[in-house]
Amino acid sequence: MFSIHPRLAFAFGLLPLLLGCQNFAAITPGTPSSALIERFGAPKVLSKNSDGSELWEYPRTPSDYQKFLIDIGADRKVATVRQVLADEYFLKVKVGMSREDVRTILGTPYEVAIFDLSGEEVWTWLYPDPPAVALFNAHFDRASGTVRRMSRFDYLDKVMTGE
Repeated sequence: MFSIHPRLAFAFGLLPLLLGCQNFAAITPGTPSSALIERFGAPKVLSKNSDGSELWEYPRTPSDYQKFLIDIGADRKVATVRQVLADEYFLKVKVGMSREDVRTILGTPYEVAIFDLSGEEVWTWLYPDPPAVALFNAHFDRASGTVRRMSRFDYLDKVMTGE
């Protein structure tokens, strides 16, 4: 038999229920930011830009399998809505990018691990890749704070097949 990490197994089991909980994809540009707060509450993370615009982050909790980044213009209206845990956005992460550059593309990671011996800090995002849960990792050089490399791991498939 195989052993699945309990936290991942629980989250994976909830996936069908969680995908229907919040409908951020239905938000259209021009929607007032106050309507977002009324409907979804305050964003988990809010980043302010020098031009008065903001980047709001709404993970689909509790799993973080989907993460919506919403650009709010200086006029306090929605400019764009992006579900960023997808290949389109993972491919934008490049060697040499800063932590802030990566956070702007993918939002806050699900988990951060520090590896003192290798001098790495690894940020991890979970995302569904049926029939498994996959992990995308950005490996940062701790000294420079820039991306050294990226990696992916299909967690449940590896556990199930013994690879």
